[in-house]
Amino acid sequence: MFKNYKIIEFFSSLSFLVPLVPLWLIGFVFFFPFRVLAEEWVFLPPAPLFRPLIGDPREPQTSVISHTSQVRFEGALGATVELARFSPPDGTQWSVGMFGTGFILLDQEGVAFPMRNNDWLAGMYLTGSSGSFSHRLEFLHQSSHLGDSLEGLQEPIIYNGENFNYTFSYQPSESLRFYAGLGVWENIYPYDNAFFASLGAEVFSTASEFIGTTVRGYGTFHLKWKAQGAGTLNKTAQLGIQWKFNPEESRALRLAVIFYDGNYEYGQFYQGHDNHWAVGVYFDP
Repeated sequence: MFKNYKIIEFFSSLSFLVPLVPLWLIGFVFFFPFRVLAEEWVFLPPAPLFRPLIGDPREPQTSVISHTSQVRFEGALGATVELARFSPPDGTQWSVGMFGTGFILLDQEGVAFPMRNNDWLAGMYLTGSSGSFSHRLEFLHQSSHLGDSLEGLQEPIIYNGENFNYTFSYQPSESLRFYAGLGVWENIYPYDNAFFASLGAEVFSTASEFIGTTVRGYGTFHLKWKAQGAGTLNKTAQLGIQWKFNPEESRALRLAVIFYDGNYEYGQFYQGHDNHWAVGVYFDP
């Protein structure tokens, strides 16, 4: 009964997105008018124009993570759907889409894995690209819920809100990428300082053939400063291997060693410190 209530509560909290969908699409159409019907429009392209930030622990993703410094696990199930992409004759590209992800934090007790926390993220975005440069503007909703295993042991807090965030990316080659972001919560509860910023890099090795697949090593480093509370600088690093069956596609499997230091990304514990090593498997769409 408690789980069903949480599911209903989550989808009810997303009701604010319903009136935004037509407004977002109308804004996209008017910003890039149909006076250039000869140019290319693509609906539901197979991969997003703005390449996901694979080093950001809160990027939409599907993953399984096992902490090595303590008996704890994380899981994520998410997706990004690009609704439309427009390519004018000046060589730029523009797109609009939506995304969502659920994150869970689990303990282990024998053969059971009780839940400590579940976070839900959903939103919409506009992106643009020109050569090595790309941009993404997001409107994101987040809510956090205490896991069943802590019922009666810890008082849950109401943690939810909406923010606007902008990310700029520069990719001079297939092997190197830099990015920076800035955001503000336009509505957050508990009420707190609203600003946050991020900085990161992705580095890839030369690809090699392995049993009909393409394999390359990679490393990422992601910094995120949050003004919430007394302020915190969250640091995430990954070192791993990426497999692709087709090097031209975005779909990939990644295995990585992960280091994290900062405050918890999970809303119910956002003021607590989290330092851990982990091993993760990521399924990139």
